[in-house]
Amino acid sequence: MGGRWRTGFIALTAVMVALAIASAISSHARPEPSHSDALPTPTATASPSRTPRPTLPPLTPPPATPISTPTSTPTPAHTPSPSPTFTSYVTRAGDNLAGIARTYGVTVTAIMAANPDITDAHWILTGQTILIPPPGWAPSPSPSSSKSPGPS
Repeated sequence: MGGRWRTGFIALTAVMVALAIASAISSHARPEPSHSDALPTPTATASPSRTPRPTLPPLTPPPATPISTPTSTPTPAHTPSPSPTFTSYVTRAGDNLAGIARTYGVTVTAIMAANPDITDAHWILTGQTILIPPPGWAPSPSPSSSKSPGPS
């Protein structure tokens, strides 16, 4: 019985596939219009009329704006100098400002000026982040240092 059932199932599947293919082919095939000389006769039912598509105006590019070219290139009165690049350094056990200054080629005074929170050159904390100025960097004069000395 199992063999007959399987043969019947295969045959039924083949028929279904053949019908599906035939249906797909016939739905895509359109009959060619007949080329008879007879004019079609009007019918009692009105056929729906097509609404004409609106025509859009042609695309036109926007008007070109005139580009003025300068006659001379202005030169800046002052060329700004690039700002110095400071290096961040995290202090380790046994570090002191003199050794750090020697390593980076700067002075202890320059390191202290770049780090106003350091008030004593002999006392820094392990793990403290300090800014190391580039060699040759000098701090700009602060407004407090330009004050005239008071009477003595």
